[in-house]
Amino acid sequence: MIWLFFVLAALIVFAVAAATVGREAFRLGHEPPATIFDLDEAVDYVADDIPDDAQARLTYDEVRELVLAELDHLRDEGIFGYPGEEPRPGDDVVVSEDDAVALLLAEGLDVVDEDVVLVVESLHNYLAEIGAIGPKA
Repeated sequence: MIWLFFVLAALIVFAVAAATVGREAFRLGHEPPATIFDLDEAVDYVADDIPDDAQARLTYDEVRELVLAELDHLRDEGIFGYPGEEPRPGDDVVVSEDDAVALLLAEGLDVVDEDVVLVVESLHNYLAEIGAIGPKA
């Protein structure tokens, strides 16, 4: 008679474990993976993606400053959030690359306007590629 108790207990434990694993597998299968942004990877991507003449004019530090300034701009627009903070929820947000370029040029860096455009386009392509932002409107 005691063996019946152990069999029933084992079946209950198995059923609870199977239900938990099944629920989590279903949840993970239907949630998009978290987007992980790495600043160094983004700077490398942008620096390698821009044309050779722009690479010759810009240093990695300037590319990093432009990337950080654009990330601040996207954060202010509610598109991007730094670690530990969520972007502002709400309607879809459309950001004009012209506004981004104008804001970055106002930062006072000694860079060519064309280079700023190339960096912004490349950064937006990188963010879309990793799934951090949506496609162009």
